[in-house]
Amino acid sequence: MHLCNFTFIIPHKNIPSLLQRCIDSIPQREDVHIVVVDDNSDSCQVDFSHFPGLNNPFVEVIFTKEGYGAGYARNVGLKQVQSKWVLFADADDFFTPELNVFLDKYKDSTADVVFITNNTIDCDTFIPQNQDLKVAELAKECNHENEFDPLRYKSQPPWTKMVKMSLINQYHIMFDETPASNDVWYSVQVGFYARKIEISKEIVYTRTIRQGSLQYSLDKERLLARLKVGYKVNTFLRNHGKIKYYNEIWGYLLDLRKISYPLFFIQFFKYIYKTPFFIVKKHLKYKFLKLFR
Repeated sequence: MHLCNFTFIIPHKNIPSLLQRCIDSIPQREDVHIVVVDDNSDSCQVDFSHFPGLNNPFVEVIFTKEGYGAGYARNVGLKQVQSKWVLFADADDFFTPELNVFLDKYKDSTADVVFITNNTIDCDTFIPQNQDLKVAELAKECNHENEFDPLRYKSQPPWTKMVKMSLINQYHIMFDETPASNDVWYSVQVGFYARKIEISKEIVYTRTIRQGSLQYSLDKERLLARLKVGYKVNTFLRNHGKIKYYNEIWGYLLDLRKISYPLFFIQFFKYIYKTPFFIVKKHLKYKFLKLFR
């Protein structure tokens, strides 16, 4: 593999047509390398002999059989990176034509992290969606006084940022290999250790809303994983005086009621024990007031 400026890592599972769309949205340049890590896709849904990127000289395809999820796949991809910068994409998302301009503009940036602005559409209809991950809104809250902390700690998806590999290597930053929320710890670590941050104004990334995706799945193991990651992240933020940017997991706790009330009560007391009092008080006050409206 040749040395280059940018490596794009794309974890994939069972959506080859959308993966091809994502690959096609990345410009073929001599300074760009694409790493696709397949997370044990089903041969009934994927034609492995015609897998997206196999015959593309700019794409490296890695097939994993462990089935450990997107966090594991991203960690596998990180081991292949020999470039200055690393970017991530979800296989059902894609980049905008502004990506070329963005890469040229920030190629020689002295920042450790460049945050990426996105738009959001329905995956099938391409109709713009109001729900977003608020990258642009968080950027408006940032200034030199708060040291860009809203973006450092609240912008969690890995595709919202282009990161210097030297930062990742220096602090041994990796993804959690959990069923869900595997990107939260990575993003908080990147935000915490980054010395210099820049924010791109170009809309470079298109996030899609797709029914059945991991983000919208109601599953016991995934909900418990989200809670566990939340406790870990909030402990880190509290220890470093950044708990005001706590990872919100109250909604995941409440979702457990739809699965098992005994499990919910067990986790509720664990939540009370592990969560700073001001956060617990805020949520309990909201629930109490809601009961009497």
